Amino acid sequence: MGILSAYARRKSPHRMEHGPSRRRASPARTSVRNYDAASHGRLTGNWSPSTVDINRLNSVNAPFIRARVRDLVRNFPPFARAVNSVVAFTVGKGSRFQSLATLPNGEPDLPVRKKIEDRFRAWMDEADISGKLHFYELQQLAKRQECESGEFIARLVVPRRRGRPLLAVQMHESEQLAAWQFKGQAPDTDIFDGVEYDIHTGEPVAYHFRTSAGWQFMVESWREDAANVLHGFHTLRPGQLRGMTPFAPAVILARDMGDYMGAEIDAAKLAAKWLAFVTTPTPDQYQAMRAPAPNAPLKAERTDIDWLENAMIEYLRDGEKMEFAPNPGRPGDSFDRFTKFILRMVAITMDLPYEILSGDYSGINYSTSKASRNDFTMFLAPHHFRNQQHFVRPIFRRWMASEALSQDYLPGYWQDPDRYLRAMWIPAGMPSVDPLRDGKADIDAIASGTKAPQEVILGRGSDPEEVVAQRAAWVRLCTDMGVDATTGGVSTALAHNPAKLGAQETLDINADKDTEEPDA
Repeated sequence: MGILSAYARRKSPHRMEHGPSRRRASPARTSVRNYDAASHGRLTGNWSPSTVDINRLNSVNAPFIRARVRDLVRNFPPFARAVNSVVAFTVGKGSRFQSLATLPNGEPDLPVRKKIEDRFRAWMDEADISGKLHFYELQQLAKRQECESGEFIARLVVPRRRGRPLLAVQMHESEQLAAWQFKGQAPDTDIFDGVEYDIHTGEPVAYHFRTSAGWQFMVESWREDAANVLHGFHTLRPGQLRGMTPFAPAVILARDMGDYMGAEIDAAKLAAKWLAFVTTPTPDQYQAMRAPAPNAPLKAERTDIDWLENAMIEYLRDGEKMEFAPNPGRPGDSFDRFTKFILRMVAITMDLPYEILSGDYSGINYSTSKASRNDFTMFLAPHHFRNQQHFVRPIFRRWMASEALSQDYLPGYWQDPDRYLRAMWIPAGMPSVDPLRDGKADIDAIASGTKAPQEVILGRGSDPEEVVAQRAAWVRLCTDMGVDATTGGVSTALAHNPAKLGAQETLDINADKDTEEPDA
């Protein structure tokens, strides 16, 4: 009986002590029904997760998880495939740029738009501080860092070499943020894992970098204002200062799968080498005869193992017989099911369809593939948004400021910069599962007025203005060459029943091939 219960009963005014038949009043119902998820019992065991804040949790675990994920990306093919797939579908060739600059009255400023687009595309070639990477490649590198390390870190710097633009981008690894404090810390701030932030709002104020120079491991450090640093990661909890790789839930599963695959492969190789065994009633004498001579060189090969070559017949001694090794059955029937399960877990972790991660497209059809791609498109939307909001747009705003300082085609920029900063960033498009069916659906949607042609073009990752310009150039070229530029219309073969008529078209084509007369 608990101490609190005994104390309450002793002090209760309703307690009756009149003879052996004393009664007690019903105690107040003070018990609270707990959440089953918070219970401690046989089913939960020693499950007691950490309750520390997200920043301390990441600070302790992130270095080990980053190292393990990078090792798996280097040596575990599914992780490498997952990173490549996320980068390809999220960034692709890079977010394509289209200026939407306007005049003060709101009308499109077409000459300034073309000037901004031409100069920004020219700057993309020299965006990297080292001069090696294109701006699109920097986007791919940032996304790859976010997958492997959970975050990307980039600095906006001024190149030292003359003749280059006033702005360049320098990428940094997560380990280059220092874990200790430096001089120059602003008041009312604190430093945690290299991020100096306002203690009242949590806003990053500065970043503290470190680097090692040469083989002497001389550590150089400096404080960089937050306005010059692009630090992007998926924020999962309020007040989070550093990122965590999305591979974290799948690290242990991937390691187990790697060990399992290695064991199965080694067992299968070993079983394949041992083809047959020679049995004899006198193994001691037989092995003694086959052992190296006492005065043989130290590196003399043992002769207790024979190698069965092609088309050779082995003559055995009296009493010996040959027994062939049984079928090892490796890998077993469960190997394929286990590997598919692990790959599905990795795909779920990275928001990837299983068939894209594994490259296994068996057992899917148009309907299932279309549904998978639709779900994948929804998962890609946050990736596209983060890439544009935390990497592309801040760089473009800084580039426009440098253009306004060095060029004269942006009148009134500092009074109203928003009309020059208006732009559209076209993300990587999703390839069509069935271009014939999807094209017919797009044409019907455009004809009914429920979809604009620009929406179709943007969905494929193309620039509507470039498409229209290319069509106009094609018409002019055909006119100059005396060729009819009109198209032959749209196929109506799938107008009524796409699935049935599509299959019927295939049958008709095959039937036509079968009825063709052979060549003479």
